[in-house]
Amino acid sequence: MIRFIALLIFSTLFLLILGPFFPYPIMMVGIFVLAYLVGGNGITSFLAGGLSFGFVWFFMAVYISLASNSTLPSKMAELMGVENSNLLWLATAILGFLLGAFSALSGSLLRNILKKKRDEGIYRF
Repeated sequence: MIRFIALLIFSTLFLLILGPFFPYPIMMVGIFVLAYLVGGNGITSFLAGGLSFGFVWFFMAVYISLASNSTLPSKMAELMGVENSNLLWLATAILGFLLGAFSALSGSLLRNILKKKRDEGIYRF
């Protein structure tokens, strides 16, 4: 549970601080490295990375859309055949969740692969 919270907080701060300066593939590599360093099992890394990426992308999409008062979201929704342009916020959050989740899962699984196994002799339990 502590690794989940730590990865969630570190990755959220990482995305909020460095997100405006770097593209999302760099952010995915950063989440990968954070998940590798924090450790944990696959499901906690998957959820922590996904939730952090998804929440940050959702709130940034809402903030940018409301602050700029642009007509671009409504035009994009019209092109995609969606009646409500606010559904694009949900699509952005889902895409962010998937990107972050699989990045963190990959980092966690790489750590588990490279981790030294204990010597399991005949008398070890």
